[in-house]
Order: sequence, then C-alpha cells, then structure tokens
Amino acid sequence: MPALAYSSDLGLIGGGIMSRYKFEDGIAPFYSYLHVNAIISTKGLISSSFLFDKPRFLGKKQRFTSEFYVSRFLQSQFYGIGNYAPLPDALQDSSDFYFYRSFSTGIELLLRRQVLKHSTKNKLDIYGVANFEYRTPWGNDNGQYIIQQQPLGVDGMRAISLGGGLVWENRDSEFEPTKGNYAKAGIKVGNSIFGSSADYFLFESDVRAYTHFFLLKKITFANRLSFQHSSGNVPYWLLPELGGEETMRGYPENRFRDDNTLLLNTELRTWLLEFPEYDVRLGGTLFMDIGRTFANKTAFGDVIGDLNYTFGFGGTSSFFNNNFILRGDVGFSGEGYGIYFTAGYLF
Repeated sequence: MPALAYSSDLGLIGGGIMSRYKFEDGIAPFYSYLHVNAIISTKGLISSSFLFDKPRFLGKKQRFTSEFYVSRFLQSQFYGIGNYAPLPDALQDSSDFYFYRSFSTGIELLLRRQVLKHSTKNKLDIYGVANFEYRTPWGNDNGQYIIQQQPLGVDGMRAISLGGGLVWENRDSEFEPTKGNYAKAGIKVGNSIFGSSADYFLFESDVRAYTHFFLLKKITFANRLSFQHSSGNVPYWLLPELGGEETMRGYPENRFRDDNTLLLNTELRTWLLEFPEYDVRLGGTLFMDIGRTFANKTAFGDVIGDLNYTFGFGGTSSFFNNNFILRGDVGFSGEGYGIYFTAGYLF
C-alpha cells in the first residue's frame, strides 16, 4: 500500500509499504510477519528496509528475526556529545550547522528461545544477536558542527558486534498491551576479532508496565523505563541518545548524546470511537517523556537532579486489523515542539 507519514525531523514521507501477517491457531503473536518498505522524504531521506519475523522457527519454541536496511539522509542531526546547553535560537533550525549528509547500512540477526514458561502469557526467553552496521558522513565541510567536533566515526566506520540477553514478559498483547509487564536486558560487544573497526561495549535495559482502569472509557496507563550504557571506542552514532519520536518527543532527533541514557515514557491511551462492523477504531493519548544523557562516572544525584521533560498529546486509529495502529503525536519541549505521524504505539 502507499505510505504517507510526517516527522519534524524527517519531513513529509512518502513511498510504499508491504506488510504481510500470517496467522495460525496456537501460535502467538502470529505464524510469520514480513515487512518491506521504500520511502523518500522532503528533507532528503531515501531509505529501504526488509524485516522478517518468524516465531516457532524450525518448528521449535524459538523466534528468529532478521532486518536489513540501507539509507541516505541529507539532514542527519548532530548536536555534539555531552552538549546540554540550550541551543542558540539562531542555530536551532540551521541546516548548515547542526545537519550533515550521511549514508548508512546494516543488518541484524536475532534468535530468541524460550527457557521458562509459567502460563500462556508469562514466559522468560534468552536471545542472541549479531549486528553489522556501517555509517559515513559525506559531502560535508568545516561550516558544519560534526566536522568541527570530529567525533569517532566521522570518516566512516564499520561496527560489528555480538551479544545476547534475557526477555521476560506477560503482556496481554505485543502490539496493543493493556495489562502486564515486559523486561529486557542485554549486551553487545564490538571487537576487531569480529571485523569491527572499533572495540566497544553496550548495555541496554527496557522495563515496561501496563495497567488499565475505567473512566467513561477503558483507559490504559502505560510506562517504559530504560537505561543504556556504553564504554570503549564507541562510534558517535552508536552512543546512547535522546530526542525525536522514539524517545523524547518535542526535542529534535539525536538532541542529546553521551555515554549513558536514562528515560521514562508514560502514556494514557484510550479508544474514543469504535465501529466493530467496519473494524475501525479512533482513539487518543496523553504523554510525558522524562530523561537525560550523562557521562560515565557522573554521580546519581547529579543525574536525577537535571532531567529534561517533554509532554504532549496524540491520536490513534486502527483499520481492518487490531495489530495495525496508526499514531500521530505532538510533543513540546524546552526547545520547541515536534510533530510525528507513524505506525504503532511507541512501546
């Protein structure tokens, strides 16, 4: 089907999307899922990706996911590493200073296997992951911030890593959870032994909790707390970052970068109008995002004493399939606002 979206960071986005779900009784959340897209945006993004997701891989209690992407972007954003000072008004929207041209490609292979199950919804999985990523800025000059700062990877770098971790969950739905929990913790290690241009260590954790109550309508109270850590020779584009539609809506994408991130997203979600005979639903959200990035060895008191906040509201819709949700958000921050139209809940 044709694709149309909008993001303050990417501009108006158009292209094509093919999503194919195959369902079979007794296999959740689906038997297989294939997603292919090719998009172009008014801010110079040309991108294509391929995702294949297969629960019960090889007929066993394991799930295999593979994703490949290639992208060229004329307005990638770089605001520095450890830059927490407010952006000068004259430079906030300067494509000549904070923006740069980039090319990137990558592939991720992930195998997830169930190791413990107490009930239909309560299970613990172990996973292994392999990543190959390459990014290089190109066609930039000394008038741009990234060239002035010269972060690791500014001349192009190959990052290859292996890792693994644990996933525990008992959510009532993967795509539209209204109750239950999800937790993930894992590491990735990049090393020249694997062919990586740099040696680094990455840790990520993600905890989500969902509950619901009734106030005229059923309302879902959703929360996500995440922490990311990095050490070693980390390419700038792999450093933990905040900003944009996936983390702190209202700040520009990649607004904050440093060794670590701490982030809390909280949302109230509800369906306002439902038309079961047409498989159509219309809803809304209220949200707040709280977080910051910080350098290694920063005292915990300093971290929680200097947090950044965004807040906003959004609309949701679902057509023909409860797993297919369209979302539009407007987020406000201390440095402006962001508008985002995309697919699926944030978490």
